[in-house]
Amino acid sequence: MAYSYVIIDAFEEDVKRLKGALTVFPDYECLGVAGCENSGLDLILKTTPDIVFLDVEIPGNHFNMSLFSIITELAKYTNNPPTFIVVTATQTYAIDAIRNDVLDYVLKPIDSFQLRKVLMRYEKKRTEKPQILCIKSHGDHKFVNVDDLIYLKADNNTTDLFLNGGEKITAFKTLKTFEQALPAHFTRIHHSYIINSKCVSRINFGKSTCTIENTSNLIPFSKSYRENVKHLKQRLDTGNMLYV
Repeated sequence: MAYSYVIIDAFEEDVKRLKGALTVFPDYECLGVAGCENSGLDLILKTTPDIVFLDVEIPGNHFNMSLFSIITELAKYTNNPPTFIVVTATQTYAIDAIRNDVLDYVLKPIDSFQLRKVLMRYEKKRTEKPQILCIKSHGDHKFVNVDDLIYLKADNNTTDLFLNGGEKITAFKTLKTFEQALPAHFTRIHHSYIINSKCVSRINFGKSTCTIENTSNLIPFSKSYRENVKHLKQRLDTGNMLYV
């Protein structure tokens, strides 16, 4: 599975050091860097990353009021904020970090061992997902076992959920919401599609399609998500596999 991140840090050398440390983790993709609060907030809203590496000692409009104001400000605009990891030079703000529910608090300069532990903790948290989805709409609550989901398709700001019994459910949530909520065996392969890797019976790299078992459905994957499909194939290759 691929994960995206942005860095918000005013110190260029620290940014270079962190980006360099992250290069040994190929599943992590940098979507951008910002050096102040306003540009950082804009970057998060524009790119919707999975992770934000944040140095809380950054210049910004609210700097004197709250060093964690970028987190509280973000809550005004989205119900699905990214995971924040504080990377800073002092322990001064550790209590504030706990109050703002950040995943981890790491002191600079970060080393590869520290970073590996942080990322493994993040991935562990991502895999600890509920097995039942509750789809809410105008007082109606629909409960869906995630293993019954075969794929999801975006439709503007709603998402269609396709179940293995042929049923389709429409949820008034974006595909990004489900990407963050679903277990690791659900893979984003297209701007408009997430598939359940347990239900994949065929991957055609020539035609850029995945076939869902027991259906005639061909789900396209796009060039920008091709690496996700390669990782999906690698996961399916593990265990007993006979090539003919």
